[in-house]
Amino acid sequence: MHTEYQFTWVDSDVLLTDMVEALQNEPLLAVDTEFMRTDTYYPIAALIQVAGPDSIYLVDPLALSTLEPLRCLFYGEQLEAIVLHSCSEDLEVFKTLWQAVPTKIFDTQIAAAHLNLERQPSLQKLLSILLGVDLPKDETRSNWLQRPLTDNQKQYAALDVAYLLEVYRTLNEKLELLGRASWVVEDCQTLTDKYSASIDFDSLYQSVGSGWKLNGQQLAVLKSIVAWRDRTAIEKNRPKGHVIKDATLFEIAERMPKTRSAVALCETVSPGQAKRFGEVLSDMVSKACSQDAASYPKLLDKPFNRAHKALAKQMKEIAEKAAEELDMPTERLASRKLLERYAKAKLNNTPIPKELSGWRFDVLVKELDIVFLAYQKDNG
Repeated sequence: MHTEYQFTWVDSDVLLTDMVEALQNEPLLAVDTEFMRTDTYYPIAALIQVAGPDSIYLVDPLALSTLEPLRCLFYGEQLEAIVLHSCSEDLEVFKTLWQAVPTKIFDTQIAAAHLNLERQPSLQKLLSILLGVDLPKDETRSNWLQRPLTDNQKQYAALDVAYLLEVYRTLNEKLELLGRASWVVEDCQTLTDKYSASIDFDSLYQSVGSGWKLNGQQLAVLKSIVAWRDRTAIEKNRPKGHVIKDATLFEIAERMPKTRSAVALCETVSPGQAKRFGEVLSDMVSKACSQDAASYPKLLDKPFNRAHKALAKQMKEIAEKAAEELDMPTERLASRKLLERYAKAKLNNTPIPKELSGWRFDVLVKELDIVFLAYQKDNG
């Protein structure tokens, strides 16, 4: 590493208080996190990097009795924005630590996509493009929970926030010239809304692959056991797949085994799972099957048929054309999943996705509506 970056290592409550006092009036903070999530449901915060205009702090959460002062800093009224890069996982860390996420964020990866600096550029790539800085990535797979951290790990961590405020200023200037700064604010708000939301256990079953193949009674089973699986994963702090995988839950819902021995006969149920969970799963199946049919979940939407696929193709072409005119990656304007959600909402006569009600409405939705109306006319 060619340059040594000065930083303050924060491993005591006194040092954390000093850091917060030094930064409490700063309108912008650069932030990153290092964490481990090998065999846990929740990420384990191992390091939190914070940079102001002329200082870098590496906060060791493993050594502190409380992170409350840091929470107050990140949620402070004085903040215009916390600047992060590709911050989805960082938001998960904050949600785990404080049961909430900061609402004023600026994701440099999102901003870069609005400027067509690649669809999802890494921080390394972005620093190279904007500032001509070469950011080494040799500690990407480090064990950040080890103590002490090596000097190389600390330098790598400091580098992750050393240039973020400069990147922010450069990106924001370009966005202001294009009139897109508010677009980025909106997209970042969509992201924080997503990670701020509480888990809707009653809807989790809808994301299980091939769920559309199941009838109402089977979906009642799936709804019950998926919610149980996720609550169990949270309670035990284990990855969901380490409890029971989606494919296994689907098989149980499809076959509806009402005894422990019947659960064990399912092909994707391991002997260990049958022993630990066979009784509770069979009880849930029996209970779900005894429900009144009127309480069964609504059948899930089937995959697009030939006519739907033709509609999807037309919508994709509209999105690609609009993205080209905006000089923006199509995925940033409207992903395939977002277009499908729009189509399903229109087909079911329900509100379109919230992401399409903001800046995307004028540049995209009006054209999509024209295509959909033509589809409706042709297909009754």
